[in-house]
Amino acid sequence: MADITITQKITIELDGESPFEYVVMKQGDKGSRVLAVSLLQNKQPYEIPTGCTARIKYYKPDGNPVLNDCTLSGNEILVTYTEQMLAAAGVGKGEIVLLKNGKELKSATYYTKIVETVYKTEGLTSDKEFLSIATVLNDMDQAAQKATTEANIAKKIAEDAKTNSDKVIADTKTAITNTNEATEATKAATSGANIAKENAEKATQSANAAAGDAQKATTAAKAAAAACEGIAAGINTIADTTTGKTYTIGVDAGRIYLEARD
Repeated sequence: MADITITQKITIELDGESPFEYVVMKQGDKGSRVLAVSLLQNKQPYEIPTGCTARIKYYKPDGNPVLNDCTLSGNEILVTYTEQMLAAAGVGKGEIVLLKNGKELKSATYYTKIVETVYKTEGLTSDKEFLSIATVLNDMDQAAQKATTEANIAKKIAEDAKTNSDKVIADTKTAITNTNEATEATKAATSGANIAKENAEKATQSANAAAGDAQKATTAAKAAAAACEGIAAGINTIADTTTGKTYTIGVDAGRIYLEARD
């Protein structure tokens, strides 16, 4: 089934006068009228840069303003006339606006003659129309929502990073505490070993001293035994004047004994 859209073509200069001819539209038409605009610069076709957006700034015959988005098709700018743009009969005027990177370039003013319809539709009132602003606001809202989502994600990442950082700090403190405790235990063990070593050395010294004393006692005992044997060797008998008995003096294993004679 064929489409009922009608496209008119017009050439508008960027640096010259308004086009001589009017664009002719019909009052009350809705979405069926498209204007294909080609731009000229110094009488030569203007190549629309990549990344541009286009809008139509338009005043209706009754003075109500319109700001709507246009469509780029190759090197043409397609202006779709909405029902509001054609709501009032008479002559309206507009200009094409190119936008890129915060810059704005306007065409020369062109004129639209809107022929009055023979039958007016009830309920349609000419009013302002800012579909482009609605689009901008919608884009801003979507951008804000996206920014909020990304901010929440970034916040979550930051919170997770802080949690992990706190855990690392806590683990590090625990490790330091354990290391300090191990160091103190090592010091205590070393101190205990040193004390044990000192006690062992003292015990060895005491044992050596006792051995020396024992050696001295043995030497003294041997000397006493030798002396006793010497005495015994010089004296063989002794008389008891009380009993009148005579005793023989002997030495056995370092002991002196008396043996009575018959």
